[in-house]
Amino acid sequence: MKRKKIYTVIAISLLIVLYIAIFCFSAEDGENSSDLSNKVTEIIMRIYYKMRGSESGGGVVEGAVLPLEGLIRKLAHFLEYMCVGLLSYSLVVLWHKPAKMGSLAVTAQLLISAGLDEFHQSFIPGRYASIKDVMIDTAGGITGILLIAVGTKIRKRWRYIRSR
Repeated sequence: MKRKKIYTVIAISLLIVLYIAIFCFSAEDGENSSDLSNKVTEIIMRIYYKMRGSESGGGVVEGAVLPLEGLIRKLAHFLEYMCVGLLSYSLVVLWHKPAKMGSLAVTAQLLISAGLDEFHQSFIPGRYASIKDVMIDTAGGITGILLIAVGTKIRKRWRYIRSR
């Protein structure tokens, strides 16, 4: 029971930190947000070129940053909410067995928080609300739910096999 409580405190703390980070990213104006996305995209491209073993000139990397920046931005949305889904649903699985209704509750949480995040962005200069981003965020969260569900099934199957 003590381990469950410790995990719960850690998971809720991480969720709070994650929601604060999401709020802070959403609060940046359009120019600062684009600058950050461009810097992250450039770093990823430099790592990619180093992993390939090719030393590309700065011009090649910079020329490819702009087209990839949008993809990196959407991937960030997806991954942020995947973490929210993982943490939220892991708490549901930990405290409520069976957790089928919990997946619906977490999906509702994801939709509401993604919608509120986009609504918040609509008040920030240079930013706008996007239904597409709400769907990407929700898809990321549902992916997190599915990862926990699959992991739980694998763990149950493994325990069953070992007990035979």
